[in-house]
Amino acid sequence: MKIQVLSLFLLIFIVSCQTKNNQAENSTNELSSYKLEIVDSLTVQNILARVFMFQTADKDHVIFRDGASSDVYLFDRDGNLIDKWDKTGDVPGAFSMSAGNFARDKAGNLVILDIMNGLKVLKKNGDIVKNFGIYQNQYSLGGAFSLFKTYEVIQKDGKEYLLYSLDVIEEPRGDYSSEFLQTRKNLLLTNLETEETQTFLPFPEGSQFLNGNVYYFSDFRPVFSYDEKSQVLYLAFQNEPILYTYDWSGTEPVLKERTALNLDGFLTGIGYEKGAVDFAKIADYKINPYPSQILNIEKHEKDLLITFKPTPADKSDIALVAAGEASKELKAKLSEEVKKRTVVLTQAGDIIPLILPEMNSYDFAVIGEDIWWMKKHTGEEEQEDFTVYRGRLLK
Repeated sequence: MKIQVLSLFLLIFIVSCQTKNNQAENSTNELSSYKLEIVDSLTVQNILARVFMFQTADKDHVIFRDGASSDVYLFDRDGNLIDKWDKTGDVPGAFSMSAGNFARDKAGNLVILDIMNGLKVLKKNGDIVKNFGIYQNQYSLGGAFSLFKTYEVIQKDGKEYLLYSLDVIEEPRGDYSSEFLQTRKNLLLTNLETEETQTFLPFPEGSQFLNGNVYYFSDFRPVFSYDEKSQVLYLAFQNEPILYTYDWSGTEPVLKERTALNLDGFLTGIGYEKGAVDFAKIADYKINPYPSQILNIEKHEKDLLITFKPTPADKSDIALVAAGEASKELKAKLSEEVKKRTVVLTQAGDIIPLILPEMNSYDFAVIGEDIWWMKKHTGEEEQEDFTVYRGRLLK
């Protein structure tokens, strides 16, 4: 299996966001903001873990995982440790630090996708329900730890599926070229009972990824949210500020609307000529250290929460960083400029800032009407006590 170092985007060929139909035109500066109101919290104590992360919760339990291993912690809603187990090494159901976060099926089982080890369905005590392989071997290990979802369990026609994407879904026929993107299917749907998997959803007509150039693979990673009640799929590609809305009441999603997202500081690239980018190369941070990216889309009640990273406004500053000539002070300044931002896209098409409380770098998770996040650790000593908050949106 090939492993490539993560890298990102070209600096020179970056252009500002396109104006498309159904554009969200309201300025975020003219509208009020949303914030998160804490409903309750849970603190767990005496934990020794390298990357301790909230995963999911139900009415009885709150589940955490050490992202740097396969250690899983099951607590009751009072913070008492009920069970701890792991799936490390050459054991059935094993998963690694390349796995995403736990999702849950309708039976309350834990569903996890590891791009190295495959798709697993486990009981809350670690017992194996299903142990599937990976659809296609991958060239890289993914990205940074985050609470944002990269897949979700959905129900259609009385059956349960995992909806997800992979960087490598099919190998190219010949060299990596624009023809590969013309025929690429971007999503996968795996039946959680039979493992039957289908690939679907090409780039929509008019997408920048059909302009005849090639792109780094992180540019067109899809982020998505499926609303089972309305049978609507919301989707964007990481470096394209367009929300695609699909009617998925039938067998295949049907594109119904595209909305240009007016995200402050978001810049899109136009791609590269054939031969300039290797197949499955994720990115090139030496060329563009600060690419704009849509990182997450979550359906929350009637609105969408969209998290993105902008690009610094001063291109000469970016050039200094790319050339290795930037001072520590400049790097610190730019790091502040490109911090993640979350906005609320309302049903009316307004884009309204969401003011987030201080939280650790693993972002937040949406479970039903609740939004969960972990308390930021500010001390210098090794952390052993961890607090997770449950909150609601408040305008």
